[in-house]
Amino acid sequence: MKIARVETHLVATPLDPPIVHPFLGARTRFVSLVVEVHTRNGPSGFGYVTGESPGQMAAVGRIVEDLAVRLIDSGIDARQSAAIHERMWNWTVDLLHEGAATLALAAIDIALWDIKGKAAGEPLWRLLGGARDSVPAYASETLWRHMSLAEIEAAGAALVARGFDAMKLRLGNRPWREDVARAVALRRAVGPDAKIMTDALWAMRADEAIRLARALADSEADIYWFEEPVRDGDWAGLARVRDQGLLTVAGGERVSAITQIPELVRAVDHAILDVHHIGGITPWLKAAAMLDAADLPISVHIVPEVQAHLVAAQRTGAWVEYMPWWDALYEEPLRARAGRLTLTETPGLGLNLSRSALRELHVAG
Repeated sequence: MKIARVETHLVATPLDPPIVHPFLGARTRFVSLVVEVHTRNGPSGFGYVTGESPGQMAAVGRIVEDLAVRLIDSGIDARQSAAIHERMWNWTVDLLHEGAATLALAAIDIALWDIKGKAAGEPLWRLLGGARDSVPAYASETLWRHMSLAEIEAAGAALVARGFDAMKLRLGNRPWREDVARAVALRRAVGPDAKIMTDALWAMRADEAIRLARALADSEADIYWFEEPVRDGDWAGLARVRDQGLLTVAGGERVSAITQIPELVRAVDHAILDVHHIGGITPWLKAAAMLDAADLPISVHIVPEVQAHLVAAQRTGAWVEYMPWWDALYEEPLRARAGRLTLTETPGLGLNLSRSALRELHVAG
């Protein structure tokens, strides 16, 4: 089942309303690189990675195109995902295995796993282990930092009305008392049973995070987890916050290599992985095995239509972060119902790309 050709598509899916980001400004769209891998006389598969800038994502596309030529010339079977990932890793050694190179590997690797599932006639969730076919999803498309208290309350109540029993509230970049007031206001709006995940987006020093965690723990907010409170890569600071035992500390979405997993295990109560940031499904599974050995729950950062399969396959699989921002790319997107994502029996990822969307959402890079 050799690789015959690889196609790339640069598309932008709109965000309405925009997200006011603390350092990226108003985000009005996500620009995604969709990669299709076609085999000779066999199935095709797709993967995608996403970012902010058309130029940056186009640069990732150039890396994909370079890797595609090498893979086609090698004649390797598309189902040999482990061997292919190792080759791609070696071919990108001069790019330092961070950022653009890792995203390129992820896009191709996801497509190859889609092919493996189709070739085996199995949905990916079962091919990878099949612990369950349905996973809980928390709503993460709203409750932003820039929203007022009244907007927070209205958005939370609307999510409950849509059937979600878990949601994410962004904190940080404001006085800690205001963050506590926002969390308490959301709790009052959604009732006692909904789970409130909070995400500080790396906004604080460890001492600031501890102060906020203590205040939240002493409030009526009843927080489910406290995510990424300190600067990305500050493992000692993150462990310091966790060791206070005030709230469940979650983190890990920026982990880009399995060599970082031991640091993550020592620093969090609840692990969060990102299949794009870590370089694809192949290394994601290795990271998940290490987290399983540590008996840590595993949740995921965005990419719900892919990562629902991964969480469903894991013994300690926990939550999928859900937002519908990429639904337009599919003929029949995977949608949350009553706060859950239920996977189908369709082989591979179980999704078909919308050809009209690839044309209509195309952007120049």
